[in-house]
Amino acid sequence: MKFNFKGLAIGNGLVDPYLQYPEYDTFAKENKLISEAEYLVLEGAFKACQALIKTGIWPIALEECQLATEVILGNPLKPRFNVYDIREKCDSPPLCYDMSPADNLLA
Repeated sequence: MKFNFKGLAIGNGLVDPYLQYPEYDTFAKENKLISEAEYLVLEGAFKACQALIKTGIWPIALEECQLATEVILGNPLKPRFNVYDIREKCDSPPLCYDMSPADNLLA
């Protein structure tokens, strides 16, 4: 079977939570989004996250993993930085962009 692809998009890039969640703290530290102290605390939190994933009890695992990522990202209603471009501040929470032109158009 042959496919003629014109493009490709990733809807939800979380395909391996066990491996991906612990990379949040590494990425954040390397990009100076968190302090060394926060990194050390998060290292333990993501190990707990991985242990819970191994149990297969997904609601509890997800809660633990998400709490750890919120330390990095901030509250969803007030992000610490623009999650779409970490070089930018989040000037218009929660999505970090002024969506009023689209809102007005669709209203």
